[in-house]
Amino acid sequence: MSMNLAASVTVFEQEVVYRECKHNHAASLGRVSFDGCREFLQGSEENNAMLCAACACHRSFHRKYTIYNPIPQTRIMDNNNTNTATPTSSLAGAGGGRVQLRAEAQEMKQKRKKRTLFTPEQRNRMMRFAERLGWKPQKVNKDEIQRFCLDMGISRRMFLVWLSNNRRRAMQIATTSAN
Repeated sequence: MSMNLAASVTVFEQEVVYRECKHNHAASLGRVSFDGCREFLQGSEENNAMLCAACACHRSFHRKYTIYNPIPQTRIMDNNNTNTATPTSSLAGAGGGRVQLRAEAQEMKQKRKKRTLFTPEQRNRMMRFAERLGWKPQKVNKDEIQRFCLDMGISRRMFLVWLSNNRRRAMQIATTSAN
């Protein structure tokens, strides 16, 4: 019994939608309380793209719903001819054929934010400020950190990422210079 494998392949595009918020705001009290957010609305700023504009919760708190849209046969042929489709995995389909999921790796590379490059002056100022903080941002220093970031022209999150990325290196430099 020979079957043409190419004829039995069904190709789908994967679309992910984030639905209602499942963040339990009363979990620490041993209770259950949801905020009523019905759907994830992506924030407009680059820094808050993963936060819901409606409830301010992270996207991971929202229920993930995957939709599989079949790709029309003409589009499949176009993709095979131009080599733009890159299947990432094969799963057993309900119809007995194989289901191929198309990766959006090309688009993700284009959407990825460019790496932030700091000037030597900015790095020196951040290094001095981080040493003054003891390389650990405390809650009591939150306003001071915010003022520093506004003065530097960077976001607080950008400074905290830089701080965590450079903490170990600075500690190594401090221990070698002390010896």
